[in-house]
Amino acid sequence: MYPDPTVYSGLEVNPPAVSAGGAVKVTGRGCDPGATVRLSIGSGQVGDTTAGPDGAFDAELSTGTTDIGHHRVTAACGTTLAGPLDIVLVSRVGGGTSTATVLLFFLLIGGWFFGHRLVSHLPDRRSR
Repeated sequence: MYPDPTVYSGLEVNPPAVSAGGAVKVTGRGCDPGATVRLSIGSGQVGDTTAGPDGAFDAELSTGTTDIGHHRVTAACGTTLAGPLDIVLVSRVGGGTSTATVLLFFLLIGGWFFGHRLVSHLPDRRSR
């Protein structure tokens, strides 16, 4: 999927797909101890953090106004670590009210039909 798989190493993006404006947690290793880590999504810088004594770091990033699509998250700390991120459009179809309306409609039609069938089979009570 990616032309150079070694570029996408050392940085974990969790979750790997998020809705627009959502947050992701990035975890990385391989930086110099105490190094400043500049975090970017695509070409836009979204934050900074500091690597620990073991060269590892973690941070939470907001996707903010980043466009929907496939992006590369990078962490520059002397070396550049990268990981993939998909920003997706999430839509919700409100089914609760619509489903209740359809069910009520069919119950009323069914009740009318059943009642009509009962009445049509009653013996004729005309006076003689």
